[in-house]
Amino acid sequence: LMYCGNYERDEQENDTMLIVQILDNFGNQCYYLLALSLMSIFVQWKKGKIRRIFYIRHTVFKCHSKMLIKKSFWFFVFTSIIVLSTFALTLRPSERKEQPEDDGYDKQDTAILKFQKTIDDEEIKILVNRMREADENRAKDDDYKLNYQQRTTPHEEEDLAPLPLFTWVNEQLLNRSTYRAYLDLVPLFHPEVSIDEDWNAEEKKKIYAFLDEIMHTKVFNLMWEFLLEKKLVPDDKFQFKNLLFTQWFGLYTRSHGHLGSSGFEHVFIGEWRKHIVEGQHYWLRFYSLEKQGHINYKGWLLHDKNVASTIHYDWRSHHKEIGGFLIGSSPEFDFSLFTLCFNAKRGQNACKVLIDEFPIHVTSFRVEHKPFIGTSYPVLI
Repeated sequence: LMYCGNYERDEQENDTMLIVQILDNFGNQCYYLLALSLMSIFVQWKKGKIRRIFYIRHTVFKCHSKMLIKKSFWFFVFTSIIVLSTFALTLRPSERKEQPEDDGYDKQDTAILKFQKTIDDEEIKILVNRMREADENRAKDDDYKLNYQQRTTPHEEEDLAPLPLFTWVNEQLLNRSTYRAYLDLVPLFHPEVSIDEDWNAEEKKKIYAFLDEIMHTKVFNLMWEFLLEKKLVPDDKFQFKNLLFTQWFGLYTRSHGHLGSSGFEHVFIGEWRKHIVEGQHYWLRFYSLEKQGHINYKGWLLHDKNVASTIHYDWRSHHKEIGGFLIGSSPEFDFSLFTLCFNAKRGQNACKVLIDEFPIHVTSFRVEHKPFIGTSYPVLI
């Protein structure tokens, strides 16, 4: 049982047989402890749900074959406990605070942990402050007006904010080159994660045009210089652009093998999975959807004046219990900030910054075993 409790080997046929042998060795009085140990094993396995279910089922079938031989009532009872408990724990949705619906992130990203410890939080704060000052395209305070209305909670069903969040936005902002390049990308994406996507030549042209616009800005180049100094990205502009394409626009699955997701879509566009809104961490996207009547703002959870907010809303028939974004920032600022944090300080609340003196942590994760951005979003502190 002690061996089982620390079980971390690769799945093999012999592993299941070993569990069955332990049953033989210990007898009926240990079945309850064995049930708990097996539950611990299955919960700790960091595998995909389908594979975990397969090995649970495989083990249970082996156990029941033993039960039929032994004709043991108690063995039947406790293997049944194993079946019900492990399946329930395996299928239970994640309880991560910001986005409980997201999975597949590499939270044991050891490669990043080795170097990010050498990057001081103060360095990041100084850099982001310089980026903020250089953000010539961000909205000024008189370029928009917000109406937060009542505070709510993530699980509140009642709409506590009958009016839109954005009362007014100066749409002259949208004529600037980086905004236009961003808006050109929006139609390329379908928010439903189960719909496959692929980049044809015309779509790739628009993506690279967006990257070109972003890479010409002061904000981006401050970030790039920092990553170059830390030797985290290529010094060749063409190679770095290709890396950005891979990290942000590389396609991966969030739904049964369908290549219907990318880091950019998740963060800057937003996605639907079942009845949940996933991602969507850019203020302009929220404003555009709200203006079109597709979003029903239902109240705020946290906000730092006009710097950032955490809110509760519905996007058509899909729900966002906890959604957050910076307010009024340019596409190049958010893109550069999230690129910085993903490459230099990714992890839960790992990238600690100050924006207009307000503390904000950026959480970033990559897709498990892949170089793609899984998510990156601001968290109010």
